[in-house]
Amino acid sequence: MAENKNVYVRKIKDEINTWEKQGPGFLTNVTDFMLWPAMKAVELLIPDAVTETVTKAIEGCLNGLLWGADYTFSDKDVIAKLAENNSSLNSLKAISKSDDLESMDLSANHFWNYNLAYAIAQGAACGAGGLAGLAANIPALYMIVFRCIQQIALCYGFDTSKDEEKLYMIGILSIATASDIKAKQASMIFMRQIQVDIAKKAWKELAKEGGRGAIVTFIRNAAKELGYQITKRKALQAIPVIGGIIGGSFDGMYLQDIARAAKNCYRKRKLEQLGY
Repeated sequence: MAENKNVYVRKIKDEINTWEKQGPGFLTNVTDFMLWPAMKAVELLIPDAVTETVTKAIEGCLNGLLWGADYTFSDKDVIAKLAENNSSLNSLKAISKSDDLESMDLSANHFWNYNLAYAIAQGAACGAGGLAGLAANIPALYMIVFRCIQQIALCYGFDTSKDEEKLYMIGILSIATASDIKAKQASMIFMRQIQVDIAKKAWKELAKEGGRGAIVTFIRNAAKELGYQITKRKALQAIPVIGGIIGGSFDGMYLQDIARAAKNCYRKRKLEQLGY
């Protein structure tokens, strides 16, 4: 059993290492390459005001959902799914102490696929309305995104209701939506510092100096990059016939990149927590 567990740990480490060395999401890159000419043409027709509106909408969503997304799902449902794979994983405390990584991965994959289906469905529905559909699309998409990150975090025993974990979640968004490998590596370095601060309980000191203020500032900066990336990639929603297809495809790929980042980031923390 110990040998099998060590084999599984090596498998996880290999997957994490491969992911860390990759550039932006594979599916997003493929789509950008295939649709670049049409996307570039439509992008040029989008006024700067649209990008600014999208950025502000994203910032509002991030601020609202960061402390409100806890109510979009039930901790009990996540724990129940883990208990299906291992009956001893029947509480957050038990999960945080467990080394049953295989059961955690299976549960994380379940919530990944569950949220992926929702992201594609709502993206297609909102995309059919063209760029006007962005007003409804953005809050719906980010509700699903935050729910997915939190459910995956719980699968590995991390309580995202804590303030220090909120900043870590925003870091996952930054990693998943990085425009290139350098930006991704910079985000991972920042995430590492957050993790160190959490481990040292340094967050308590930061909180005295306005910890939530630091989060809000980081959200504002993250929203600028996210706003540009989303407007650029959703530009093709302006074409009536294919708007729904593009909307569903983009939201699905976006969720895929974020879920993959969340799973690998929390798995890496779990491995370190267990002493691997």
